[in-house]
Amino acid sequence: MANWRVLPADEAADLAAALHTLEWSWTLDDAPAVVEKFGWQTLSSRPRRIMLDIGFGPDSGAIRAKDGQVTGIELQISDFAGAGQEAEVGPAFDGIAAAITAKLGAPTARVAGPPPRLRWAGTAATVVLERSAASVWLYLTANARLAADDRNIALDEQGLL
Repeated sequence: MANWRVLPADEAADLAAALHTLEWSWTLDDAPAVVEKFGWQTLSSRPRRIMLDIGFGPDSGAIRAKDGQVTGIELQISDFAGAGQEAEVGPAFDGIAAAITAKLGAPTARVAGPPPRLRWAGTAATVVLERSAASVWLYLTANARLAADDRNIALDEQGLL
């Protein structure tokens, strides 16, 4: 069985802090500068999605956009857990959450899920740490997009979608 890799908690916290303070135009045209700043590799670029390798293989990151405006950055900060490795995901998430909390303060929101998520709101965007069943993800999501997603989830839960 291969070793399951996860971004060390202190590095994940540094990345979250850098994303939290990232100031840029939020346009797809300026996304390559963000990719370069963080040292990621662009694998493909389309009008709605830039596929990235951030160190965990192809498609371990993405920059998503709509009409040229970036809606969010998605970063897989662990490998996908294989058979027998699922138990490592929870402690990794907890360790990274503690490190981010030490750097950014208490989360501004806790979403029970599934999947469980912690949020640290900023003025234009929110850093989100998510624990899926098999991996840990870090997002920077535009606040307008996050609000729309929350609204849609609420409507779906009410049976209105």
